[in-house]
Amino acid sequence: MRKSEFSGLRLYDRALVEIVGQVRPQTAQRDETQAGIYRIGGFAYRENGTPLPSTPPAPSLLLVYSAGCTLVRG
Repeated sequence: MRKSEFSGLRLYDRALVEIVGQVRPQTAQRDETQAGIYRIGGFAYRENGTPLPSTPPAPSLLLVYSAGCTLVRG
């Protein structure tokens, strides 16, 4: 599998993010101790959406909602 150099994703604090295998969007939280790192569902990701190495491997991000979007629960 070839890695893409540009994913088009950009995380921001409190972003709603869809992750492979998750039914609902998750919230990204900026890591206060590491610049450019975000925590999502127990995994760490770079600002461009690539996961940091972990065991088990972090799931891929599908999309990041635009700033100002809100999740409506029915």
